Amino acid sequence: MPRFCGFDDNLAGQIVQVSNRTRGLLTQIHPALERVIGPRLDHPAILDLLQRYASPAAMRAAGEKRPGNRLLKNAPRKRRVSAAEITATLGEQTVIVTGTGAASLVLPRLAEQLTALRRQRDELAAEVEKIVDEHPLQPVLTSMPRVGVGTAARLLTEDTTKTFPTAGHLAAYAGLAPVTRRSGSSIRGEHAPGAATRS
Repeated sequence: MPRFCGFDDNLAGQIVQVSNRTRGLLTQIHPALERVIGPRLDHPAILDLLQRYASPAAMRAAGEKRPGNRLLKNAPRKRRVSAAEITATLGEQTVIVTGTGAASLVLPRLAEQLTALRRQRDELAAEVEKIVDEHPLQPVLTSMPRVGVGTAARLLTEDTTKTFPTAGHLAAYAGLAPVTRRSGSSIRGEHAPGAATRS
């Protein structure tokens, strides 16, 4: 499990790095196009489009219908809006910037890398979810507020020197098990550890 989480961190870092490089290239050759598709690089439809049409000129030559059909394949509900928006954006710049040819060789490869990295991360997430589901402490972990599968995996791997024989031990370690407040001879009932005492 620790290796799974570390590998996921590496994949996330690579995705950020490749996304930034892709957006940087798009900004250099067509800033308006980057503003439209740059924030959507997490969507497979946009990555597929960049792999098929590697430059603004290629997208413009394809018109609205053909890119629209490709978007329909991966993003049916957004197809019309995205295709029309991209086509309109392409018309905002008529000058071909120096270096566009070289960028058109790199962009589809970057899009392919992003697609592969995201697929690997999805596959890894499925494996981690399966492992967490089979862990005996999964019910108590996922019962905690705002704790999903990813956070549960972290909790199970952050401190590998600790062992929790029961769910109660884990709850106590996490500060979720109620404790009895005593003051002299009075007992104020059970409260969550660390909860503020009210007068």
